[in-house]
Amino acid sequence: MTLPEASVEPRRTRGGAGGVAPAETVPSWHRQKVKVPKRVWAGAYSPGAVAYWAQVAALAQRADGCRAHVAVLASYMGDAKRTAERVLQELSAPGPDGEPELTTVRRTASDGDGETAERRVRAIARGEHFAYVPVLAAKRLRRPLFRLYCALAYAVATRTPVTAAELAELLAVTERSARRMTDELEGLGWITVHRRAGAHGRHLYDVHDLPLQPVADVPGGPDTHGGSAAGTDGGSLAIKEDAGLTDESTTTGRGGFRRRRDDRKWVGPAVDTASNQAGGNYPVAPDVPETLRGRVRPSAPRAYAGPPLTLSRDAWDVVGPVLDPVADLLPRCTPFTLRRIVREILRQTREHGIWPEDIRDQVARMRAWTSEEDLTDPGRWLLGAVLPHRSRCGRPNCYWGFLGHTGEPCKVCAEIESARRAAHPPHTAAWHECAECGRPSRKPIPGGRCRTCA
Repeated sequence: MTLPEASVEPRRTRGGAGGVAPAETVPSWHRQKVKVPKRVWAGAYSPGAVAYWAQVAALAQRADGCRAHVAVLASYMGDAKRTAERVLQELSAPGPDGEPELTTVRRTASDGDGETAERRVRAIARGEHFAYVPVLAAKRLRRPLFRLYCALAYAVATRTPVTAAELAELLAVTERSARRMTDELEGLGWITVHRRAGAHGRHLYDVHDLPLQPVADVPGGPDTHGGSAAGTDGGSLAIKEDAGLTDESTTTGRGGFRRRRDDRKWVGPAVDTASNQAGGNYPVAPDVPETLRGRVRPSAPRAYAGPPLTLSRDAWDVVGPVLDPVADLLPRCTPFTLRRIVREILRQTREHGIWPEDIRDQVARMRAWTSEEDLTDPGRWLLGAVLPHRSRCGRPNCYWGFLGHTGEPCKVCAEIESARRAAHPPHTAAWHECAECGRPSRKPIPGGRCRTCA
């Protein structure tokens, strides 16, 4: 028996679908699939967060869960460690519904040494929509392309016809960029597009778990065809690289060296992004989304959210009769002002020994003397003009020069005022005027003419 000769063709160690080894040596995780919920790939998360969510969910299917370090996760995704930390922090923050998509559980061994933290993704609720995609797509595709892949996989599974405009709205890009991304995804072999084969002339898509042709292991660079790049068929007219736009460390502006942290000596004019009505050849700029807006000062003060005002029986027996003449003004006072009013009344009665009846008479008398037009701020009026106990004579039954109960003028305060006026007579000096222009002056004018007319 003679054995057949060995084939002259060398054995392949690389190649096949997606640039991987033949089927018998393909790693098992290449065909591993995960369920990515729609709230992640169609929500407010970045494309990088969607890819890392799928990677952590794939590692969490192990028996011991996802115990990979941040550096290991970054190496799996082909990113730097700082990029992985930023994306994991985004997933760990509370989402739009208040729940984080990623939780970290710290563990300690029996000997007291710390172990690698276990990361868990948020579970998919029953009846929640999701996209069933392979984890290989999260590793090989660019982040925006993987998000588009999830959307197309969900559309194919649910038999939902989609258009380029709907995909652009989902990805927060222009319709032209959505078409370019779809063509790129088709060129990589992850999908097949049947153009104008659906209802109403829509495209039909076939989503593949593995690419149909070899692709590079390292994802390509970012798509710049929609901006200032080599593409001149519908994009910007710039065909050369501008160092002032790409080099962040030596960017020059306005003819001089401009540091990365601007000194704010020159401030450009404000850019209208919402209300401009002259777009020219370009559409009018849309409104800025809520998620991208910065913190602004509220137009109105926040409502009081503290505890309500509560008084004991003894305190209410004192404060209630005093504020009875102005009971209709109290609803117009803020809770903070009302607290200060109650505190001032209790302070006068308990610390200075003033009778509540005297304070009540003063409140009723001031309310009768004040017109409704002047009561624009009742709380400020009570604290500044009614409750303060002020008098020149210093007697406890004298308020602002009037006696309590009767409201008659205080004779002692009148005598003090007369003595004060007698000690300081009013100024009766004659004014001096310019003989030329008649301008008045308190000081004598030399020569009878002011400096202007001299």
